Amino acid sequence: MRQVPPASPSAAAKAQLLEELRKLEQEEAQLKYAQTLEAFDQIVEVLTQFGSRFNAKQKSQIASLAMTGKTKGPLSSTGEVVAKYWLPHSGETWSGRGRTPRAFKAWEGTSSYKEWKSKHPDKRFPLYPG
Repeated sequence: MRQVPPASPSAAAKAQLLEELRKLEQEEAQLKYAQTLEAFDQIVEVLTQFGSRFNAKQKSQIASLAMTGKTKGPLSSTGEVVAKYWLPHSGETWSGRGRTPRAFKAWEGTSSYKEWKSKHPDKRFPLYPG
């Protein structure tokens, strides 16, 4: 039967350090909570004292901060827009947003467009098959 060696001094030191770290993290959480309560009291005091003097824009900004917790930044692009239309003869695609691409405008004047349009009177361009 094999005996397990006794815990080394470094293992005991590591356990002690972990316990100290846990206590420090708990203390940090308590301090942050106390700071949050103090900040809330200050905010309520300022709003009570000066709230009636804020203009509509300032009140709106305060309300939006209270609801989300952060200011609204510029809208970010979510990426590429999915193609809605395509030209079967060229493979050109278009999302349907913004100005009509030149290839689509050029195709509108052709006989193949008129033939396609007679079969699909309710559509502007062929839908992308995807």
